[in-house]
Amino acid sequence: MSQSGQESAELLQLIHALRRYAEVADRAVDAAGHRSGLHRTDLRALTILMQRQAAGLNTSPTDLGRMLSLTSASTTALVDRLVANGHAQRTPSTTDRRRVSISHTDTAAVDGRKIFMPIARTMADRLSGFTPEQMQTAIEVLAAATEALDSFEAPAGPPPAHVQS
Repeated sequence: MSQSGQESAELLQLIHALRRYAEVADRAVDAAGHRSGLHRTDLRALTILMQRQAAGLNTSPTDLGRMLSLTSASTTALVDRLVANGHAQRTPSTTDRRRVSISHTDTAAVDGRKIFMPIARTMADRLSGFTPEQMQTAIEVLAAATEALDSFEAPAGPPPAHVQS
């Protein structure tokens, strides 16, 4: 399906706006995490733990490392950091004494709200002037863009050593 020059220009503008949003969002998350003493990978790990716990899933260090594309050593360092700062805990498996599950703590949830609520409030203030129809269209556009990016997932396994977090 071909598009007119105007549609192509608008599509390109939208793609640039999404790229710019992603860049600014990354910087905002990095800055908020830095103010709280958390690395980006720590925040990503906590997000994964919270989502999986909410879904009733256990997460082993191996699971977490795979989802974050980290080596075993990097995963151990990450979990050690999260446990040391009170954001995660290791729980022995009830069925296999060699395995542990990693879960977030209530402290992590409280700290997460402190980090992200100011960002969410600012965004809500800026977006409050849009109509429900405009918001629905934006939701659909973002969902489509997210689905497109999801199709470009990184290959399984940890990245090369020079890319490790």
